[in-house]
Parts: sequence; structure tokens; C-alpha cells
Amino acid sequence: MFNIQSYFKIKKILRKEKPDLVMTHNLTGVGFLTPLAIHRSRRVKESNPAIPRDWIPRYMHTLHDIQLLHPSGLMLVGKEKKVDGLFARVYQWYNKKLFASLDIVISPSEWLMKMHADRGFFQKAKCVVMANSVNTSPSPSLVRRGDDDGKFIFLYVGQIEKHKGVELLIKEFIKLQRDNSELWIVGEGGESEKLEVRSKKLGINARIKFLGKKNYDEIRGLMQKANCLVVPSLCYENQPTVIIEARQNNLPVIASDIGGIPEILKPEFLFKAGDREELIKKMKWVMENYDRVKKMQSVETQVPTFAQDYIEKLLKL
Repeated sequence: MFNIQSYFKIKKILRKEKPDLVMTHNLTGVGFLTPLAIHRSRRVKESNPAIPRDWIPRYMHTLHDIQLLHPSGLMLVGKEKKVDGLFARVYQWYNKKLFASLDIVISPSEWLMKMHADRGFFQKAKCVVMANSVNTSPSPSLVRRGDDDGKFIFLYVGQIEKHKGVELLIKEFIKLQRDNSELWIVGEGGESEKLEVRSKKLGINARIKFLGKKNYDEIRGLMQKANCLVVPSLCYENQPTVIIEARQNNLPVIASDIGGIPEILKPEFLFKAGDREELIKKMKWVMENYDRVKKMQSVETQVPTFAQDYIEKLLKL
């Protein structure tokens, strides 16, 4: 986390390249000393005649999770208090010092920005909430359809980990007892093998398909075949890009009502995170009212922001 080697490398690169703007995102790999390296590079101009005196790069940081509040970067349902425990408060105190020199902070969600602001972060920075961008234009004329044999397909795309709620989704899907329904699971993770084996033992592997890791175009193709995307997360999400991508493909979405998700999904498409009864109730609602559901916009209209628009907004900050 505190990578001394990266600290000196970053300072060296900045002094050589003299950028006008430095942008950072999640820093777990490169190290949390990166902001300090940027700050010290700004100050070195005063004592180094080789560096122009008017060279003071702006520093912009984009938030993606709560890694500045807790080392895990995760806040789970029912364990929200851990981000305000003694260990977390000490950890946050150091990070507030390290990230005090930011000029601009961007958060894709109001929720994530507030989580940091409430704990005293970024008091001198310009704080901007700006939705994540997407790569492609929407497909407004795309007609939602299931598989050719008339099956109703629920789709999950993401990590196959416990905190993502995949196991919960599988258990509740089994209870649907609808022979015409299938659950497609896309992604990899530590829970993949266990859940796949369990599905085979229960004799439902024909209805639950583990498709493994897929690239962007393959996921887009699956979204155009599926009937509903399910985001059953048990951890507080910032702004799941998969929800925006689903909107690009006119795919209805139901999701947990935590983190930044309620900012981009309408209330009727949300269910209480971790609540089994609410999840299966929402899945049944989608199936039984699909003609109406597919005409509704599950995602709020202020998103998405396309890549070029996003760049233009950044340049104006």
C-alpha cells in the first residue's frame, strides 16, 4: 500500500515529463504515497532551476470505492459500522493527510462522495459528481427478446464472489420453479467452482449456466438475448457500469438498493439488499409483467454519459 519504490519513480517521471494534469484512480497497486509524490514534485520547482517556475500540475483523483476509508475497499450489508471503527478512523486520518493536496475529486455517485465528505476528506478540493462513461451509443430500436425457444433469461455479470450475492441469487432462482426460465452467470471468482458443483448436485445445471469470463462484445451479445439483468450485491456499490451497459441494450435491471445504485435505478426496480423474499418477489414481478416492464426505463434518464462527453466535461473542470 505504501510503496516507496513507486514514490520515487513517480517523482522522477513527473520532473521529466512536466505534465499539466495528473489523474489518478484506485491506488492500491501503485501505492498511497502517490499523492505525496505529486505534491513534492510541485514544490521541487522552487529549488530546481531546470524545472519551469510556472509548472504546477493540477491533480485530479477519481473515486471508485471506499478504499480510502477502509483497506478492504468494501462495506458489506450488516457490517456498515466497520468504516467508523477505531482501526478505520486511524487509517482514514493518514489518508486525509496524504490526499490533502488534491485540486479536484470526481465521484460517479453522490453516495460515495458523501461517504468521504462526512469523514472530513477533500475539504480544500473541488468535488464533482460525474457519472461513469460508456463506450458505445444506445440501441433505442433494439427489441428485447429471450432465447429462440421462448425461455425467460435472467443474467448476472460480475465477480463470482460471496459479497456480490451470486449464491443468494442462485438459491432464489431455484425457488422460482419456472421451467421456462434460465439463469446465465457471466464472470469468474473464488466461488465459481463451488456454486457450479452445487448446481449440478441439485440437478438444476440445465437451467443455470456458468458461462465464464466474456469480453465486452460477448457480454453485449448476451444482454441482447437476456430478459433481465440482476445485480444482487451484498456490498455497497458505487455506480456499477454493468447497469449502464444494460441500459445501452434496453435490458431491464433489478438490483440491491444500496450504495449509489438507487441514484441510477428507479425505485420499482430495487429490492432490499440481502432480502431473499424481496429478491424472488422482484424476479416474479419482472416475469409476470414483462410486457409492461420492457417498456419502462429502469435506469434514470440522466445517465449514461458517453466517452467523448465525459472527456469534454473533464477538460472544463
